[in-house]
Amino acid sequence: MPAGNGVNCGECPEKKSGECAGDDLGCLCYKCPRKLAQCICVKYCRETESVLYFEK
Repeated sequence: MPAGNGVNCGECPEKKSGECAGDDLGCLCYKCPRKLAQCICVKYCRETESVLYFEK
């Protein structure tokens, strides 16, 4: 089953840190059909084909 529509919010670093409530409908994490946990692990977004940086 694909992710999307809020499924990834539980894994999102911004939600975990309290910066996001998980209700931003325009967020790529919210809508992304891929599993965010895997993208975080490899630090690469397969949807946008870009490197992910989580440091501030």
